[in-house]
Amino acid sequence: MTCQCKLIIVEGIPGSGKTTLASFVNVLLDKKGVSNRLYCEGDLDHPADFEAVAHFTRPDYEVFVSRHAAYRQVLEHNVTVNDTDYFLAYRKIKSKNGQMPPGKLIDELARYDVYETPLASTYCRLAAQRWQEFVNQAVLNEETSVFECCFLQNPLTVLIGKHNVCVSDAIEHVQMVNTTIQPLQPAVIYLRQPDVRTTLERVSRERPREWKDFLITYFTRQGWGKATGAKGFDGVCAFYEMRQQIELALLQHLEIAKLLIENTSYNRDECQRAIDAFVSALFNTA
Repeated sequence: MTCQCKLIIVEGIPGSGKTTLASFVNVLLDKKGVSNRLYCEGDLDHPADFEAVAHFTRPDYEVFVSRHAAYRQVLEHNVTVNDTDYFLAYRKIKSKNGQMPPGKLIDELARYDVYETPLASTYCRLAAQRWQEFVNQAVLNEETSVFECCFLQNPLTVLIGKHNVCVSDAIEHVQMVNTTIQPLQPAVIYLRQPDVRTTLERVSRERPREWKDFLITYFTRQGWGKATGAKGFDGVCAFYEMRQQIELALLQHLEIAKLLIENTSYNRDECQRAIDAFVSALFNTA
């Protein structure tokens, strides 16, 4: 059987069931004999995303190393250099003897995280480069990658939520990524939630309090929140309502295979049947 699709992305707001259904796609492909690998949100080995990765320009990296001369060997052993960009996957850093460096060093590296970069243009450049590198590798093998959320969620959250760039610029970035991934014949499964607030309230009860507090801080004390005067959990809900509207409108215009599932009732069997039919069509299998 010839693999027709090398990238399937599952998207939706928090609590829509992305992780569960992305895992289902992984198992489904296994059953169909399609070589594949699942990358969920937070995967430190994600090939197209930056998860716990610090970014430095060359001068900033040299300053950082000079301030932490005691750990120079550890840092230089783990750094990845791409032209003038220096990257440290700080949650994966180990010394040559396998020991982790002290937490204070890791915490300081986290302040240089790609997603914390002060310029939206820097994030866009690094993200575009990362996607292109992934595509260059993916076209060379027969494996299908299953991604959870990094195509729409991550760029729209950081560009609009953190940096408050205009929506058209954020959309332009996603469109550029969509063009980049076309050689993989990609597909998107989107889990729509008609009642965003109810979904977020439910998931906030299921997750630790710190999760809700983080979202409130992220969406009310940075670019978009400051510009709109968003407050508290109401501000979080307003952001996700807006983001889902943008994503749904964007998907209508993107030239990409797509499946839209209204996952209001969390009917797992119904969702899985729809996904099975969709995936079967992608790979020409029964």
